Amino acid sequence: MSSQLKKSAKEALSGRWGFTVLMFLLFGILQGIPNLLSSDYDEPFQMIDFIGLIVTVLLIPLSAGWGWFALSIARGEKTKISDLFEPYKYFVKVVLLSIVQFIFLFLWALLLVVPAIIKSFSYMLTYYILRDEPSIGVLEAITRSRQMMDGHKMEAFLLILSFIGWFLLGVITIGIGFLWIIPYVSVTLAKFYDRIRGEEAPVAESTFVAPY
Repeated sequence: MSSQLKKSAKEALSGRWGFTVLMFLLFGILQGIPNLLSSDYDEPFQMIDFIGLIVTVLLIPLSAGWGWFALSIARGEKTKISDLFEPYKYFVKVVLLSIVQFIFLFLWALLLVVPAIIKSFSYMLTYYILRDEPSIGVLEAITRSRQMMDGHKMEAFLLILSFIGWFLLGVITIGIGFLWIIPYVSVTLAKFYDRIRGEEAPVAESTFVAPY
């Protein structure tokens, strides 16, 4: 199954590698801004650290934006630079979703690391779900992701593990290779989401279940 998803991702990226790599480069540069707004680790908390924290929060939707962009590539949709900033239309919801997920994973990590890792796979579809269902609530998006990932967590783990050779290549190339590797992985994961979503039976109305 992993090979089929990866093949499908390559086909989706065919003829679109250049723009996708440039988009990832833009995403990476923007995500690196908070690192420039921080004092040395051995220094006390300063105003520049506070500014860096605010910028970090302001940039949270970019992570969703990259996921949404990869999903558009996976679906063969037209893409443009502004797609990366699409989640800012739902800024509060995206930030709350990220914070709530972090809290849940932190609480699971207090028990053991392994349960936290397992739960991270349970929550990995939330941004995609929010893109397809923008009116969905924060907790409901997490719940939907958890329900969709039931029976698929090991498959997702093995899919990511199948890229280990590519990750090593990225390290060997001093990180340059990641400009192509991360887009490849991201589109493959988007394909994974679409496959799982396609397996679901239509739901007439949502039934809320605790997200954790």
